[in-house]
Amino acid sequence: MTFPVVYFYDHSRENRSLDDVSALLGEERYNYCKKMKNVKAGLCSAYAFLLLRYALNKEFGITAVPSFIRGEQDKPFLRDTPEIFFNLSHSGTSEVCAVSRSPVGVDIQDIRPLTMRVGKKFLTEKEYEKAALITDPDELSKELCRIWCIKESYGKFTGKGFVEGFCNFGADDLVNDGKVRFTFRNNAFISVCRES
Repeated sequence: MTFPVVYFYDHSRENRSLDDVSALLGEERYNYCKKMKNVKAGLCSAYAFLLLRYALNKEFGITAVPSFIRGEQDKPFLRDTPEIFFNLSHSGTSEVCAVSRSPVGVDIQDIRPLTMRVGKKFLTEKEYEKAALITDPDELSKELCRIWCIKESYGKFTGKGFVEGFCNFGADDLVNDGKVRFTFRNNAFISVCRES
């Protein structure tokens, strides 16, 4: 088995509520999802958690409902199996989960309209200059979402998130160094970051 392993799920055809899947979530995760900013976000978080359960069962034979502890920068770890690393993300109606024997970060980002004004907050100077040459708004949005997704997976890998500032490192440098791999699926970028 090669790690990390990434699982993807599209819940767009599902019509279950949070209460419908509560038994699979366990009380801790159910309450977490229930407190989210809206019902949609709670349900997306629930499906990402269910994807984690599936991945843990498939890759490691773990069937118990996972419980988390928080490490530095509030990064979650599995309470009972801290030697197994994971990361979750959701966007729109899609969820991804990565599991590994070493630290891992994963992100999914639906393509949505973005402008250079927004891009300025997370692009390096070189990325900004290159993106500024893109005249088609749809292509610009796609490129900005790609860069964001790559950087977000790196931030989740390190556990520092946006704290260290995404303008300090280039997305393509992470890809070229072999730390990040990405793909495009269901109108979304999926990016996974791991140790080289």
